[in-house]
Amino acid sequence: MRRLLLDTNYLLDYAEPGRPDEAAAIELFRQVVSGRYEGIVAASSLKDFYYLARKWQGDQAARDWLRVFMRAFTVVELDIEVCAMAVDSDEPDFEDGCIRAIAERDMVDCIITRDERAFVRSRVKSFSASAFLDLFPVARDAGKLQCAGAGEAGE
Repeated sequence: MRRLLLDTNYLLDYAEPGRPDEAAAIELFRQVVSGRYEGIVAASSLKDFYYLARKWQGDQAARDWLRVFMRAFTVVELDIEVCAMAVDSDEPDFEDGCIRAIAERDMVDCIITRDERAFVRSRVKSFSASAFLDLFPVARDAGKLQCAGAGEAGE
């Protein structure tokens, strides 16, 4: 099963109507909860999501979204090891450095983000939700998910 580290902007795209990659974020969420992929989120991304979401949806709605995300995704810690890696990284900012450090330390398969400037030198490839879904399409058969490219490495 592919392990996907979901950046904060993915969470925002999923939860806030009208965001640029909303439809792809919703589809990828569906695939994660169906068991096709493991969705991983940094605890710091949940904190950042809450800070932003409460401004446009209010405190209770933002907390409800956090509950959804904590049920659907594996939450990983932001610890001293990650912070040290992030401080020394060549990412454009510390937050991106933290995401990259988690991705590399935890050996995820890819980072899902819309930030095209981040993660370009990471050992872990990054994709927008749309680009990822285009790269790994899923066919539907009688309501059951099937890999369109059965037999691919990592499936």
